[in-house]
Amino acid sequence: MSDIADNINSIQETIKARSSEPVTLIGVTKFQPLERVKEALANGIRDLGVNYAQDGATLRSELSDPSLNWHFIGHIQSRKVKYLPEYQCIQSLDRLSVASSLNAKLKEPISVLIEMNLAGEQSKSGIDPTEAESFLDSLGEFTNLRVDGLMVMPPPLEPVEERRPYFKKARKLWESLGKDRAFRTLSMGTSQDYLIAVEEGSTMVRLGSCLFGSRIR
Repeated sequence: MSDIADNINSIQETIKARSSEPVTLIGVTKFQPLERVKEALANGIRDLGVNYAQDGATLRSELSDPSLNWHFIGHIQSRKVKYLPEYQCIQSLDRLSVASSLNAKLKEPISVLIEMNLAGEQSKSGIDPTEAESFLDSLGEFTNLRVDGLMVMPPPLEPVEERRPYFKKARKLWESLGKDRAFRTLSMGTSQDYLIAVEEGSTMVRLGSCLFGSRIR
């Protein structure tokens, strides 16, 4: 069995030990060789996360697999919105201007997640929790955007256990905002902290190095 196959099996087993609910594994492709991505797909990964829109276009052409689910997880630059209709899920929506532009370019509805900035970090994108309700209400006019939940990246605190309160807060916010909106997805947790995120109710984790191995740059 390959290292990546071992990694995937280990991740799945540790998640099962911490959650009775299904958790989607997203393989984050940033700076990963094509061979590693293909190996992950051969071992059951069907969801891929992309940080840079043009990288995703290149990778899709190299893989040519219509069964894959593509997630855009990076910051959305206005001039790169034209690449986003090719994705099945946009996880980093946090501006109405982007929502309007994306909605206009889509021919059919796609899933979007609202990126939250729970700690008010100036260096990060995302919606302040106090503005989330009004932001969601404003998205109602964009009929091609199906809001399925939230995406969260906590502050990079060490030890990682110190991130738990932010995951708890995210879960409560997800439940509150999604009560009348049929939210399905709470995307939180990366290679460093996904086990804590799963314990606190994540339904989707974004995994790079712990799945594929160290980045090549």
